[in-house]
Amino acid sequence: MTSLRRLNWYTLIACLTGIVVLTVTQAGTTAARAAVFAVVVPVCLVAGRLMAVPALGTPPPPAAMTIIAALAAAGLLLYSRTTGDGGFAWVLSLAVVLAGLPRPAWRLWPAGAALAFAASLAGGRHLGGALSDLAVTALCTAGIYAQIWMCAVAERLDRARHTERATAVTGERRRFAAELHDIQGHNLQVIALKSELAERLAATDPARAAELMGEVQELARQALGDTRELVRGYRSVSLDTEIANAARVLGAAGIRSSISLPPDPPVLPPAVENLFGLVVRECTTNVLRHSTAARCEITLTGDGALRFVNDNPFDGPDGPEGGLAGLRDRLTAAGGSLRFRRTDGEFTVTAALPVAAAR
Repeated sequence: MTSLRRLNWYTLIACLTGIVVLTVTQAGTTAARAAVFAVVVPVCLVAGRLMAVPALGTPPPPAAMTIIAALAAAGLLLYSRTTGDGGFAWVLSLAVVLAGLPRPAWRLWPAGAALAFAASLAGGRHLGGALSDLAVTALCTAGIYAQIWMCAVAERLDRARHTERATAVTGERRRFAAELHDIQGHNLQVIALKSELAERLAATDPARAAELMGEVQELARQALGDTRELVRGYRSVSLDTEIANAARVLGAAGIRSSISLPPDPPVLPPAVENLFGLVVRECTTNVLRHSTAARCEITLTGDGALRFVNDNPFDGPDGPEGGLAGLRDRLTAAGGSLRFRRTDGEFTVTAALPVAAAR
């Protein structure tokens, strides 16, 4: 169960428990309280099943059970008006049953309001008092229904956010596939053409065929090296491009990104820019896979240090692993460092390399 669904569940329990407590404490005697408790608890259980349909996706109770619960709640209102005990709390059990009715049954709300009006009149209330009970019932029903509706909207928004994250990950995979195609498509096409030509020349011009096959071997070695660099993430990258790609991917996932660059940014050597670009790429991937982040901050300081901060990280190990572990080793070998710090609400990655900045 997701954290949002747990919150909906706890809200539902708190609401129904409050109705039971308010209703029971309005009864005058101990015996009356016991009798009211025996009625209001089943009513609230039925109401809970109705409210759980949109909030938690559970099946609704049988229609006969809902009708009996509504009549029992009206009976409580009739009892309160007959004995003169209690106040507005006696309409809550009926209101919560009406609020939980599924949307196709909204036409039953007027019938429920009429039930409250009739119970109030039968209990000896004058017309104004009965209309007051009807109005309070309608207001309580609308308030409870609004809470259920907001829970359902929050659930849909949460699903939409997860869909956006999945879309962002898919887009990143497509970008990787496009890079692989761009790198290897030309090489493989040339290899195929030269191999076909060498095959045709094998009988008539063996020397030229051998020369072509040598070129094919060189192209194959180059393609293999390019593939290894791409798969390992070692291919030269532009820091500006990776930061722009990170902002685009994070934005597609519904994550607000903030990019901070110094007024006079240092000119980074290609090796430093390459490693920093890989750090940005890896951190972006980790945010999508290992957090429920709402914001990210990418900062390049004037002395050439890179900092990547996101909120809401998942619980994880005490040290970097996967791609970050490999990048830490590479930065350490280059005389720099990669550090991370996890707090209650943030995860910070800081990469630093010695830079002879040319301004």
